[in-house]
This record gives sequence, structure tokens and C-alpha cells, in this order.
Amino acid sequence: MRIIAVLALALVALPGTARAAPPVNDNRADAEVIPAFPHALTATTAEATVERLDPQVSRCGRIEATLWYRVDTAPDGLIVLSVTGSGGVAPVLRLYRRTASTIQEVDCGAAAPGGTASASLEAVRGSSYLVLVGRRPTSPDGPFELRAELFLPPANDDRASARPLKLPGTVQGSTLGATGDAADPGRCGLDRASVWYRLPSRRDGRVLLRLTVGRTLDAAIVVLERVRSRTVGIGCAATDRDGRASVSFASKRGATYLIAVGHVAGADPGTFRIDALVSEAAESRLSGRALPRGGAGSTVHGLTDVNDVWRVTMEPGTTYRIGFSSPACASVTLRARRQLSRGLVHLGCRGYATFTPGPHGGGAYVLEVVASPAARAQRYQLRFAAAARDDLGIGIELRNRVPVGARLDPARLDTRDLYHFDVDRRSDVHVTVFGGPRFLLVRDDGARLGEHDSLRRQLEPGRYVVAVTAAFGDAAVRYRLRLLMREITSTTLQLPSSTVAPGVSITLRPEVTNASVGAVVIQIDRFDPLTGWHFNRLLRASVAGAATWSPPAEGRWRLRAAFRGTIEASPSRSAYVHLLVRR
Repeated sequence: MRIIAVLALALVALPGTARAAPPVNDNRADAEVIPAFPHALTATTAEATVERLDPQVSRCGRIEATLWYRVDTAPDGLIVLSVTGSGGVAPVLRLYRRTASTIQEVDCGAAAPGGTASASLEAVRGSSYLVLVGRRPTSPDGPFELRAELFLPPANDDRASARPLKLPGTVQGSTLGATGDAADPGRCGLDRASVWYRLPSRRDGRVLLRLTVGRTLDAAIVVLERVRSRTVGIGCAATDRDGRASVSFASKRGATYLIAVGHVAGADPGTFRIDALVSEAAESRLSGRALPRGGAGSTVHGLTDVNDVWRVTMEPGTTYRIGFSSPACASVTLRARRQLSRGLVHLGCRGYATFTPGPHGGGAYVLEVVASPAARAQRYQLRFAAAARDDLGIGIELRNRVPVGARLDPARLDTRDLYHFDVDRRSDVHVTVFGGPRFLLVRDDGARLGEHDSLRRQLEPGRYVVAVTAAFGDAAVRYRLRLLMREITSTTLQLPSSTVAPGVSITLRPEVTNASVGAVVIQIDRFDPLTGWHFNRLLRASVAGAATWSPPAEGRWRLRAAFRGTIEASPSRSAYVHLLVRR
């Protein structure tokens, strides 16, 4: 007993491995004060724990090794906090609004090991906020730096304080500290933190606004037009993956244009630049140049040459073709000179259309080519001509078994050829086009039967139209079109008896309706009880002819006749007939 007591005392006296105490702000109740702005501090997540009341649900994921900070009696402005991890620490940052009994998450951020997590909030004067810093569960503990900054609202934070914007001109701005209010236009995703600019217009013209943002900002730009007391939205755009957006609009003399730049939902604040450019006035629709017979190939520009106006003349009851293509997606609109505000035909990027003036619709028309908002040259091709015979109605006759060779030249408005054929009684019809283009099959009442490069089906009596088509702007192509229309046949095969002895010769007589000549093939299969049906042999006969066959062995056999078809009669085949061979 004395030895045991001595050993126990010796063990008590041995030094143990000491565990360091958690940080003083390990729990929410002991949150460390952020005394002023700006403020920076360094700390470590080592030995930090997760308190039982630490929030675990957040859109930024789980958090471990937490430390608490607080902002007491906050000032007005945008509070931005960031945490940068070092030594492989993957930081997590959360901001909470304090109420009398609960806390509510306002924003959060997380980053990869060694990265920076940031979050922000629009502070309400006198309110208190909590800041939770930690690491991702898979990250090691280590040191971090916490920075807290305060940004006051910019001078142009609201519409009434909009900053002047000159034409042409460039302005640098920032949404840091900007706030949102009920006057912010909720268009193109603009969510909050908006700043405002104003642009008075002293003449009619066209304006292009190009927005370029910093790497942390996803923003939207919205343009409002104010004339006297009325304000309406006339354009907006959100930044793309490269951080750019542009809005183009027609400016009116005497109007004022209000421009809002702000965050889209979930975006962080950041800096931006607006380039305001003035373009030449649009070409008058009342003027316009006569469109040459061969059409026009020219350019428009989203800033300096926003439209081209071409003049054409049409006759009532005559159908005209319009073809347009523009790789940069300019567009063209057909308008009557006496009603220029109404668009009759509109083609964007690339397209083809026909137009027929009514009884009172002849005379002068204009084709207006309009540039897309992009501030660059945009090439286009415009063609206009009266329709030819094979472009209208049911086209030309397509004769049975007489192939047609033709050519499409889409660049010269020859984008489709129309043909028709008649079916007197239900027939087997095979239409094929060789050479590249496809065709659309329709009935003469307009019912569509699909687009194909080869079609075989049974058609009911009626008139059918074949439209061989290509897209405007495609290369010229030669093709051959063939129609094969045949009588629908049916084939039957009957046996003299359903049971015969092995080696007994039987006569097989196939019958084919609606065919007087042609070949018939009779297929004979033998049944194996273990593996099923197996092909045995073929017999050949002619329509109204016969073939003889002697079953070589006992068992179950089946036979089927198939008419190969002719140029006038369609193929068909019979059902199986069965034969039992036994002694």
C-alpha cells in the first residue's frame, strides 16, 4: 500500500501537457468591441471553440473555431468588413443585426484557404451589430486579419442629388456607401446601393452609355426620361461576364435623362466608369436613297451611323421578296411612306420574308436598316425584288417519275422553289431531294406535313406543294428533285393445305392487287423448339405466277410472300401462313 501511494504521488507530481485557454472573445457574450472606423486587428482561430448558441445555419456554409466582435451604436453609412486568412486558413465571416432578444444574419462571406471573405451592411444610426469570424470545417486553425471600414453615402446617393453628366464625357463612380430607396427603378435586376446622374438634352440625337465595373461589382444601369413632371423608363442593361453593359437611346430636345447605377441582387459594392457618347442623328425616313436593283451591301454603326433608309416602289397585288443578313445583328423594317410609324415587316440578324401590298397599298415604301446598340461598324446585305413564278402559290408542276434539276441562290433572293403534284387516289408517294437543301411538304390548303430531305408515305387524294428552301445568305446550291408516285398494293399467300407429309410437293400462288407485273419473293422459315424461328430458303415467282416446294423434314414451317414493287406499283408483303409437316 505504501508503494502504491508513493507511485500515485509521483504521478501527480509529473508535469502534464497544458491546454491553452480559448480566446477572450470565444463566446458571444464576450464579443470584442470594434471601437472606430477604419479599424484593423490580427487574431487566430487556434483554441477557439464553437459555443452551443453559435448559429450554424447560413447561406455561406458551416463555421468552426469562432470568435465574436461587436459594433456598438453604429453610425450611418456602409460598414464593410473583410477577413484574410493566412497559413492555409479558409476564413468565414458573418454579420448579424442585434435585437432585444435575437440576432438576425444580414450578410456573410467565405473564401478559399489564404483568401479574403467580405461582407457589408447598411448601418442604421444607433444600432448594434455582431461580427462572427471563424474557419471552414476542413480548414486548419491559424492567424487572420480583420479589417472594418465605414463608407458614407456618396453625394449623388438619391435621385434629387443626381450628378451632372456631360456629352461626350466620362465619369468615375462607386457604389461604396450607397443606399437604396423607394425611388430606385427595379429594372434589369437593380436591387440596391444606387447612385444617380442626370443628362440634359439640348437637341434630338442618339446617346450611348457604356458602363464598365470593377472586378467585385455586378451592376445594372437604368435610364429614365423626364419631360416636365412625367418620368418613364426607356432602357436598362446588366453587366455581362466581362463587367460591361451598354444602353443606347434616342434623346429628345428639352428632355432630362436620369441614370441610375446600382448593385444587382447579392453583389458586393465596387467602382465603375460611365462613358457617355453622342451619335449622329438618325437618317430621316422621309428621305432615303433608292435601293439599287441588285440590293445594297453597306454598314451601320451603333453610335455614328445608327440607320440607313432605302426607298422602294411596289404595286398592289404584286408579291415582293425581302432578304436581310447582318453578322452583328443589325435589323431592317419595311414601312409605308405615308405611315412611317408602322412596321409592316421586320427582320433581325438574318431572315427572309415576302410582302404583298393590298388594293390601296401601292406606291413608295422605305426599308430602314437600324444598328444594334453596340458601338461598332455592322455590315449588312439587303436584297429586294419581285417574286418569280416558282416563289408563289403552288409553283410549277412536278411530274411523276420525271426528275427536276434546279438551283437556289440565296444571296440573290432565290431562297425557295415551289412545285406541286396531284394525287388522284390514295397512293404510295416517295419525294427525294438530292444535293443539300431540304423541302417542306404542305397541302394546298396550308396544312404542313413536315420538313424532309427524303419522304415516303401514303397520301390521300388531293393537291400537294413541295417547297425546296435555303436560308438567305447561304451559298448557292444545285439540286435534283424526284417524285415517285405508285399504286398501293396488297399481297396475300395461301397454302393448298395446312398439313402435308415430308417430301410432298405443294404449289404456292401469291396474289398481288393493283399490280399486273413484277417479282415476288417467298421466304420460308423453320421452327426450332429450343431456339425459335430460323431462315431456311427463298423462292422466286412473278405476279400471277406460282412456285413449287417440297418440305424436306417434319416440323413447323412458316411462309411469307413479298412483292418487290415496280415503277408504277408500291412494294407490299403478306402475313405469315403456317404449315405443319408430319407423317
